[in-house]
Amino acid sequence: MASPRESATDRWPLAGASPGQIVVIARWQPTPEGRDLVLSALPSLVAASSAEPGCLGYQALTSPGEAGDIVLLERYADREAFEAHRTSPHFQRLVLTDIAPHLQTRDVTVCTTA
Repeated sequence: MASPRESATDRWPLAGASPGQIVVIARWQPTPEGRDLVLSALPSLVAASSAEPGCLGYQALTSPGEAGDIVLLERYADREAFEAHRTSPHFQRLVLTDIAPHLQTRDVTVCTTA
Protein backbone atom coordinates (compact mmCIF):
# COMPACT_ATOMS: atom_id res chain seq x y z
CA MET A 1 0.00 0.00 0.00
CA ALA A 2 1.29 3.45 -0.90
CA SER A 3 1.97 5.84 1.91
CA PRO A 4 -0.08 9.07 2.00
CA ARG A 5 2.98 11.07 0.93
CA GLU A 6 3.71 8.81 -2.03
CA SER A 7 2.70 10.06 -5.49
CA ALA A 8 1.71 7.98 -8.51
CA THR A 9 5.23 8.35 -9.92
CA ASP A 10 6.71 6.98 -6.67
CA ARG A 11 4.74 3.71 -6.79
CA TRP A 12 6.09 0.61 -8.46
CA PRO A 13 4.88 1.00 -12.08
CA LEU A 14 4.04 -2.67 -12.48
CA ALA A 15 1.86 -2.94 -9.35
CA GLY A 16 -1.63 -4.05 -10.30
CA ALA A 17 -0.80 -4.89 -13.92
CA SER A 18 -3.67 -6.57 -15.76
CA PRO A 19 -3.63 -8.88 -18.79
CA GLY A 20 -3.31 -7.03 -22.09
CA GLN A 21 -1.55 -3.98 -20.73
CA ILE A 22 1.69 -2.82 -22.33
CA VAL A 23 4.90 -2.86 -20.29
CA VAL A 24 8.02 -1.13 -21.56
CA ILE A 25 11.51 -1.64 -20.18
CA ALA A 26 13.98 0.83 -21.63
CA ARG A 27 17.69 0.72 -20.79
CA TRP A 28 19.80 3.72 -21.64
CA GLN A 29 23.55 4.09 -21.35
CA PRO A 30 24.44 7.78 -21.54
CA THR A 31 27.72 8.99 -22.94
CA PRO A 32 30.09 10.16 -20.19
CA GLU A 33 29.78 13.77 -21.34
CA GLY A 34 25.98 13.55 -21.76
CA ARG A 35 25.07 11.83 -18.48
CA ASP A 36 24.29 15.04 -16.57
CA LEU A 37 22.11 16.33 -19.39
CA VAL A 38 20.17 13.05 -19.56
CA LEU A 39 19.71 12.94 -15.79
CA SER A 40 18.50 16.54 -15.72
CA ALA A 41 15.85 15.77 -18.36
CA LEU A 42 14.41 12.75 -16.51
CA PRO A 43 12.12 14.61 -14.06
CA SER A 44 10.37 16.43 -16.92
CA LEU A 45 10.04 13.20 -18.90
CA VAL A 46 8.64 11.27 -15.93
CA ALA A 47 6.17 14.04 -15.03
CA ALA A 48 4.87 14.56 -18.58
CA SER A 49 4.63 10.83 -19.31
CA SER A 50 2.93 10.05 -16.01
CA ALA A 51 0.26 12.65 -16.79
CA GLU A 52 -0.78 10.93 -20.03
CA PRO A 53 -4.32 9.49 -19.85
CA GLY A 54 -3.26 5.92 -20.73
CA CYS A 55 -0.08 5.83 -18.65
CA LEU A 56 -0.53 3.57 -15.61
CA GLY A 57 3.03 3.78 -14.31
CA TYR A 58 6.31 5.43 -15.24
CA GLN A 59 9.51 5.32 -13.22
CA ALA A 60 13.18 6.08 -13.92
CA LEU A 61 15.85 4.12 -12.07
CA THR A 62 19.50 5.13 -12.12
CA SER A 63 22.67 3.21 -11.38
CA PRO A 64 25.26 4.94 -9.25
CA GLY A 65 28.51 6.12 -10.73
CA GLU A 66 29.52 7.94 -13.85
CA ALA A 67 28.93 5.00 -16.19
CA GLY A 68 25.65 3.83 -14.64
CA ASP A 69 22.71 2.87 -16.80
CA ILE A 70 19.26 4.38 -16.63
CA VAL A 71 16.27 2.04 -16.69
CA LEU A 72 12.75 3.25 -17.43
CA LEU A 73 9.80 1.09 -16.36
CA GLU A 74 6.56 2.06 -18.06
CA ARG A 75 3.03 0.64 -18.13
CA TYR A 76 0.20 1.62 -20.48
CA ALA A 77 -3.47 0.67 -20.58
CA ASP A 78 -3.20 -0.62 -24.14
CA ARG A 79 -1.26 -0.37 -27.41
CA GLU A 80 -3.07 2.87 -28.35
CA ALA A 81 -1.92 4.55 -25.12
CA PHE A 82 1.65 3.43 -25.79
CA GLU A 83 1.54 4.78 -29.35
CA ALA A 84 0.09 8.06 -28.05
CA HIS A 85 3.08 8.28 -25.69
CA ARG A 86 5.61 7.68 -28.48
CA THR A 87 4.04 10.35 -30.70
CA SER A 88 3.50 12.90 -27.92
CA PRO A 89 5.27 16.26 -28.21
CA HIS A 90 7.16 15.74 -24.94
CA PHE A 91 8.49 12.32 -26.06
CA GLN A 92 9.54 13.69 -29.44
CA ARG A 93 11.31 16.67 -27.85
CA LEU A 94 12.76 15.20 -24.66
CA VAL A 95 13.66 11.67 -25.76
CA LEU A 96 14.33 11.91 -29.47
CA THR A 97 15.74 15.43 -29.71
CA ASP A 98 17.29 16.18 -26.29
CA ILE A 99 18.27 12.80 -24.81
CA ALA A 100 18.91 10.29 -27.63
CA PRO A 101 21.97 12.11 -29.07
CA HIS A 102 23.63 11.70 -25.65
CA LEU A 103 23.14 7.93 -25.38
CA GLN A 104 25.71 5.27 -26.23
CA THR A 105 22.97 2.64 -26.26
CA ARG A 106 19.19 2.70 -26.11
CA ASP A 107 17.53 -0.69 -25.73
CA VAL A 108 13.74 -0.89 -25.51
CA THR A 109 11.67 -4.01 -24.83
CA VAL A 110 7.90 -3.82 -25.29
CA CYS A 111 5.78 -6.59 -23.75
CA THR A 112 2.11 -7.37 -23.28
CA THR A 113 1.13 -8.64 -19.83
CA ALA A 114 -0.30 -12.14 -19.79
